Amino acid sequence: MKCFQYSDKDLLQAFMKTAQYLAGLTTHEDVWRHIAKLMVNFYRADSAGFARRRADGEIETHHMITSDLHPCQCLSSKEVLEIASEVFESGFLAWRTLGTCEESYTVVFLPVAIGAQTAEVMLVGHATAGPVENDVLNVYLAIAGLAGTTITRLISETELKKHRSHLEKLVSERTSELTLILGRLELEITGHMQAERELRTIRDHLEELVETRTAELEKANRELKAYSAKLERINEELSEFAFVASHDLQEPLRKIQTFCDMAQHRCAFDTAGREYLDRILSSATRMRQLLRDLLQFSRVATIVEPFKEIDLHKIVREAADIFEKDILETGCSVGIENVPVIEADETQMLQLFQNLIGNALKYRSRESPLIKIRGRRDGKEFCEISVKDNGIGFEQQFERLIFKPFQRLHGHSEYEGTGMGLAICRKIVELHGGSIRAESEPGRGTTFVIRLPLKRDRQVNIGGGKGSTGDFNG
Repeated sequence: MKCFQYSDKDLLQAFMKTAQYLAGLTTHEDVWRHIAKLMVNFYRADSAGFARRRADGEIETHHMITSDLHPCQCLSSKEVLEIASEVFESGFLAWRTLGTCEESYTVVFLPVAIGAQTAEVMLVGHATAGPVENDVLNVYLAIAGLAGTTITRLISETELKKHRSHLEKLVSERTSELTLILGRLELEITGHMQAERELRTIRDHLEELVETRTAELEKANRELKAYSAKLERINEELSEFAFVASHDLQEPLRKIQTFCDMAQHRCAFDTAGREYLDRILSSATRMRQLLRDLLQFSRVATIVEPFKEIDLHKIVREAADIFEKDILETGCSVGIENVPVIEADETQMLQLFQNLIGNALKYRSRESPLIKIRGRRDGKEFCEISVKDNGIGFEQQFERLIFKPFQRLHGHSEYEGTGMGLAICRKIVELHGGSIRAESEPGRGTTFVIRLPLKRDRQVNIGGGKGSTGDFNG
């Protein structure tokens, strides 16, 4: 389709005149209107106009111009609007021979870029069918680009005018303010000089106070460091004492038990004597258990392996397997759900859940024991694990008491143990930067809620040895 017959030189001159003409326009509406007229009157198109996207997203045409020879009303048809919408999305030109007109009519759709986006689509129609030749498309593309450049320039000029007006206003305001300030400064110079002398005196006094307070703080810090070091030594000595005492005191107890066993088999006792001997053996056994638990408690605080990534589901399952015989005999059901992977001391985690599962089995009710161990994420850095049973429970007012060493809510005749199991649990959880609490009600079971960090930034290795798993004696 050939729409105009110009030599390259004439076409260049025509395009330059078009550019000069558009350069003199001052509003957006003038640009759209005059380009549409130029396309019809000068570049011999049968119709020209533009399509834009409204605020509601719909496409509409505007500034449509048609020639007197081939007027066409189909440039606002649904087909044209749909093609214009595609050009908006793709940013590429398109041409189409319309099927809705009475005569063959070809429309070229050219994107008009303002900035980096297609802001308008220029529509150029010719009452003919067939492909659009490249030299025609090149001219149309150049005019569409010129339209976008002109609108961009107008937008920039408008913004520059706004900024210039704003800057002029700011300069005027600041000039007035500076004039007022200078006047005040002239009146207050004498007062300021006096204030400077007073400030200098105050500053000197403050410097003296700072030096005095700094010296006092340095002295207090030295005393605090010395006290902390002394406290650490005392704690180490107490831990060593508990370890040595619980370890060494077991030797005489073993001898007491040995001689009592020998006396039972080699000596004749009456009923009262045998009862006294049984009491001695029972007390010695309980004392040995107390010492073993004290030893375990001291080892928890002083012997910690470097933290590593462990699967708590596996650890909880191993802890439950330790009580396999008791679980089978009591018909106990142990459920494990969503227990996470964390960074911790594997041995101490096994000790923790061994104690809690053993606690649930020991203080069971007449019903078959039911133990549910569930985990969940508590934010991004922590997890929460609950160990719930259907045991005998306890009054909630004793919740803090049960986590203290050697504290028991029941007598030895009712339940065996030393009262150290839950104290060891609390110590393990605290050493891992977590917390443990209990929720209970008599006859309705107990739920232990453990909150632990998922990861640790540093490794703990106090004492350099390996931890061990002791028997549950809570």
